Amino acid sequence: MRQTNSQTDLQTDFFGTEKISSILFKLAPPVMLAQLIQALYNIIDSLFVGRYSDSGLTALSIIYPIQLLMIALAVGTGVGINTIMAAKLGEGNQKEADEYAGVGTPLALALWFLFVLICWNIMPFYAKMSTTSETVIQDVIVYGRIVCVFSLGLFLESIWTKVLQSTGNMKLPMFAQILGALTNIILDPLLIFGLFGLPEMGIAGAAIATVAGQTVAALVVFPKGFRRSPARECYPHHIASIFRLGTPNILMQSAYTFYILGLNLILSGFSDQAVTALGLYYKWQTFFFIPLGAMQTCIVPIISYNYAARNVERCKKTLRTAIGFGLALMAVGTLCFVSIPAQMLRVFTSEEMVIDIGRIGFRFVGISFLPMVTSLIFPVFFQAVGASLKSSLLTVIRTVVLFVPLGFVFSRFGLNYFWLTFPVTEMLTSTVGAIFYRQFLAKDYVRKTGELPSAKNKLKSPALQPSKTGVIITIAREHGSSGKQIGKLVAQKLGIPFYYKEMIALAAHESGLDQEFISDIHKNAPDVLRELYLSSTVVQYAIHAQDKILHKIAENGSCVIVGRAADYVLKDCENVVRVFIHAPKEYRIHRVMEVYGDSEKEAKQNIHRSDKARASYYKHISGNRWGDARHYELTLDSSVGIEKTAEMILQYVSEHEKDIK
Repeated sequence: MRQTNSQTDLQTDFFGTEKISSILFKLAPPVMLAQLIQALYNIIDSLFVGRYSDSGLTALSIIYPIQLLMIALAVGTGVGINTIMAAKLGEGNQKEADEYAGVGTPLALALWFLFVLICWNIMPFYAKMSTTSETVIQDVIVYGRIVCVFSLGLFLESIWTKVLQSTGNMKLPMFAQILGALTNIILDPLLIFGLFGLPEMGIAGAAIATVAGQTVAALVVFPKGFRRSPARECYPHHIASIFRLGTPNILMQSAYTFYILGLNLILSGFSDQAVTALGLYYKWQTFFFIPLGAMQTCIVPIISYNYAARNVERCKKTLRTAIGFGLALMAVGTLCFVSIPAQMLRVFTSEEMVIDIGRIGFRFVGISFLPMVTSLIFPVFFQAVGASLKSSLLTVIRTVVLFVPLGFVFSRFGLNYFWLTFPVTEMLTSTVGAIFYRQFLAKDYVRKTGELPSAKNKLKSPALQPSKTGVIITIAREHGSSGKQIGKLVAQKLGIPFYYKEMIALAAHESGLDQEFISDIHKNAPDVLRELYLSSTVVQYAIHAQDKILHKIAENGSCVIVGRAADYVLKDCENVVRVFIHAPKEYRIHRVMEVYGDSEKEAKQNIHRSDKARASYYKHISGNRWGDARHYELTLDSSVGIEKTAEMILQYVSEHEKDIK
């Protein structure tokens, strides 16, 4: 599954030089189709339920946050599996990728059972917390319990879809989504109204149609997405890795759940009709946001690739293009919400009180659509350049810090004032996003981009050094343990190539990415959300470039390679000696002070920071603990001296080669 030269060149030409608007027009249509299907999924339920009863329409609005929470849990777990599988397949490790996929199905079953257990028991309390109407309470309990208890199809489909997507199969999941949506759309009127001799089931029929659609989608992806369960001992480690990568996604998606729940609770203090009006806004919102959602998805690979290639001007141009398109598209939504709110509401309901409330609310919300473009695109931009903390902060500020508190404050002045929450939230979030963007532009890596030629032109066509058949020595080391100097000495004594910065230069030249970016990927990882940064698209480009060049170096012949988790990346190669070099803390502090001129305090800080970054990077790449002696042939204390440590390695290599012969 590694990228070939032609694939890399194609990516460089497409993301690096193709006209940005052309890329968006090529990538966006399939994404928009998938999102249109999801929008229809939501709208059709409300359309038919609204024709059946007003209480059912309110119940759908109340249950909506629970459904979002369920989707966040299922999809977030799938994202964790997808991320790990993509990395393993990038390394050519099909067996381990299948192991993670195999864990997915039992994990989906366990999550589904846990969700059912909780939701079945809390549903009556949740319904009474959200409304005082006995009719609505009963509808919430009926609909909520059905969509939760029979949600197994949703959990399985989410996992199997992500498994398929990690292998590059995007068509089957899309077909599954289409078939699932059509099933829901067809069954809705049949089961709600009892057509063609079927029983009239009302809101229960809508719930059954929903879970039937999810089940059909799961059955479509099952043959290709299902993998056999691995050995039982794999589960603890694999599940921990999946949630380490999937939890940030689950939390970010859950933030939307809690802010909608919070707004529902605020509006329930006015009337059920106010809750219904908000729910109808979210139904229409999903439809109008399709182009913007597609834009968010499509700009990520463009920005990520060009940021890693240090073509920051193209990143900025992509952001400007996306915002320009977004404003033009969302202006249509603003026009509709401001000029024809009553007509939009009447599509779902004929209750005049809902229409009166929604007529005012829709106009305020419509105004928020224009600043919403930047409030939603800025987080995606920061995600694409690996600034996970800024991306997550913007999401949290919007959904947790602003929406519910502002909704509560404005609601104290009356229901009409409540709707100011939307434009004010979007404008404040956009302002914070603009501040973060200015900070981004001030970064050294970004600011100096104009002073430097592109990576490909900057490098003087580095080439693999001449070598001979023999042992490959990989060296991992603690900061300050002199591992690099020891590795270079070993290479000199054996007369074989030494790769450290040379490997990074080769990876940069091969991929078109920037040498400094590849060199610093483990250093740039923030302490907070480190795993999210390392799994971002921009970092994955660099990791795959390194992986590819490490295998080329190994195929070239005997050599010494320092760092970059080479011991794990080359684990399937023959004749590899894996070395880990460590030393007592005081020795390393003294070495760092001597070599880099740090003060004692700076040396301690840099050792801690560097070792933590290397450990996290290694954990992300391999799933193993950095420095664990079980993963190395040799673990050596370098405080005995550089020369002596090098001699110990040479002695081991000599014995190793005798054993092979």
